[in-house]
Amino acid sequence: MTLRERVKEKLASRGSVAGVAVVAALLVAPSIATGLLYDDYFFEVVLRRLPLVLPPTGPLDLYRFADGNPKTAHALMDSGTFAWTADPAVRNAFLRPLSALTHVLDYAAWPRSAPLMHAQSVVWFALAVAGAALVYRRLLGASWIAGLASLLYAVDDVHGPTVAWVANRNALVAAALGFPVLWLHDRWRRDGWRLGAWLAPALLAVDLFAGEAALAVFAYLAAYAIHVERGRWREKAMTLAPHAIVVLAWRVVYATFGFGVVGSDLYLDPAHAPLAFLSAFPRRYPALLLGELALPRPDSAEIYPLFAPFLATAMTVVALIVLGLLAFAMSNIWRKDPVARFFATGLLLAAIPIAATAPGDRLLLFVGFGAMGLVAQLIATASTRVERAAAAFFVVLHLVIGPPLLALKSMAAKGPTPYDVIERAIPTTPDVAAKTVVVVNPPNDGFTGAVIATRLARAQPRPRYVLPLAGVTTAIEITRVDARTLRVRPANGFLQYTFDRNWRSLARPLLPGSEVDLSAMKVTVIDSTDDRRPLTALFRFDAALEDSSLLWLRWSHGAYLPWRPPAIGDTVHLAANGVREGVLDLFP
Repeated sequence: MTLRERVKEKLASRGSVAGVAVVAALLVAPSIATGLLYDDYFFEVVLRRLPLVLPPTGPLDLYRFADGNPKTAHALMDSGTFAWTADPAVRNAFLRPLSALTHVLDYAAWPRSAPLMHAQSVVWFALAVAGAALVYRRLLGASWIAGLASLLYAVDDVHGPTVAWVANRNALVAAALGFPVLWLHDRWRRDGWRLGAWLAPALLAVDLFAGEAALAVFAYLAAYAIHVERGRWREKAMTLAPHAIVVLAWRVVYATFGFGVVGSDLYLDPAHAPLAFLSAFPRRYPALLLGELALPRPDSAEIYPLFAPFLATAMTVVALIVLGLLAFAMSNIWRKDPVARFFATGLLLAAIPIAATAPGDRLLLFVGFGAMGLVAQLIATASTRVERAAAAFFVVLHLVIGPPLLALKSMAAKGPTPYDVIERAIPTTPDVAAKTVVVVNPPNDGFTGAVIATRLARAQPRPRYVLPLAGVTTAIEITRVDARTLRVRPANGFLQYTFDRNWRSLARPLLPGSEVDLSAMKVTVIDSTDDRRPLTALFRFDAALEDSSLLWLRWSHGAYLPWRPPAIGDTVHLAANGVREGVLDLFP
C-alpha cells in the first residue's frame, strides 16, 4: 500500500472523527497560555459581583452590553466604559443564556484560572470539529473525501481567534450543538428515523439560546431541502416547517425581552436597521467569503479606509473577482453533485446574518463547514487544468499554511492588545484612585473602555474615571479656551470610521449644540461635518486643567505618553499617527 493509499484509508476510517478533533485541539492549545481580553473582564465583574455600573444583568444575561436606558448609558460614559459620543439610547444585547452558563461554570469551578477557561473553549471547539466530521460522513459517506473535509475544517486558520477569545465561546457552543442538528435531520430524512424529526428542531431550539450564530443551522437546513431532499417543493418546505417555527418563536422571545442592537453602525440588526444592513452588505459579505476561502482575513475590511478612501471599494472588487474565479473552478462539481450544491448554498446563506457586524475570522465557524466540504470535493475530483490549479491553491493555503497559522492565531489574545497598552500606561499606585485619566487621542475610543473593569478584576488600584476625548488616527488641533476648557478639532472630525461607531449611529447624530454632561467634564458640540458628525467640541472640566486630579495621556507611535495642556489662548497640534502605529499593531 502506497503512502497516498494509507492516508486515504486513515481519512476514511471511523477513527478519523476523533482524530481530527484531537488535531484541532492540539493546534489551538496555545490559546490556553493567553490571558483574558476586554469582554472577559466585564463577565468577571458581573459573575464576581464587583462594584462597577453595568446594564442590569444576571449570570445568564452576560451578553447585555447596553440596555437602551439613558441612565445606564450615562453611568457607562461617566466611568469611561463608553466614550462621550455614545448614544444614551443605544442597545446592544444578545440572548445567549446557554453560553453564559459555561462562563458561570468557569467562575464557580476555577474563578482565578484563565488557562482553564481557555481549556473549556478548546473542548467546545473539539466537539464542534467532531460534530462537523460526523455530518461530513453522513453526506459524503465513510470516504476519504469526508475525512479530508473534516481535516480541512479542523485546521482552518480562521478558527484561531474564535477559540482565543473566551467571551466568544458562544460561537463554539453554537457550532458544537448545531452540527448534531444537521446529523439528526439527515438521519430522519434519508434513513427514516422518525425520532430525528423531533430531536432536530428541539436541539435547534436549545442551540439558538447558545447564540445567534445558530441561525446558520437553519441556512444549511434550507440548503438541504433545496438540493438533497427529494420530492415536490411543497414536501421539501414541510420538512423545514418545524425548524421555521422554532426560529420564529425564538425571534419573538428575542424581541419581547429587549434583545437585539439599536443605535450602532458597527452592529446592524436587520430587523431594526434594514437599510443600513443592506448598505453595508455589499462590502461585508464578499470580505467574509474571501476570508474563509482565500486571503486576506476578513478583519481587514473595516480598516481599508485608513489607508485610502477608495481601498474598501477596490478590495470589494478584488474579492468579487477572486470569488468568481473560485466559483468557476468549482462549477463542474456544482453541476454534477447535489451535496456540493448543498455546501455552496449553505455557506452562502450562512454568511448573510453574520454580515450584520464587522467582518472577522471569529464569525466563520459555520461558513467554513460548507466551504471545506466544497474544497475537499474539488481536491478529490480535480481533472481539468483550472480545477487542478484551484486544488493546488487550496492545498497550499489550507493544508500547508493553515495549520501553523491556526496555532499562531490562537494566541491572538496574548498581547499586547490595545487594552493592555492603555491599561499599562496608567499608574497602579494607590493615589490613582483619586484621579481622572484623560486620554486625548486614543486610536479608538473603545481601547480605553475596559481599564476600570480590568483593574477591578485584577484587584489593582483603579482611576476614578477614564475619559477619551477624540478616538482618531488623524491630526488634532487643541486650543486652550480658559482655565478649565479645551476646544478639540480632529482633522476629519469625530466618529469617522465604522469601528468608531459601535455605540453611536449616524442616524442619531450629535448635532451642533448637543451637550453631554458627565461627572468630570461637560462636552458641547460646536459644529459638524457634512455627514453630520461632530467636527469641533468644547470639553469643560470640573477642575483646572493643571489640577493634580487630572492625569493627561496622549497616543504617539505605539504608546501612551504624558501630556500637558497648552497655556490659555494657545493652540497645539498633535500629529496624525501612521496606520501601523495607530491601529494595525493594536488589533488583536
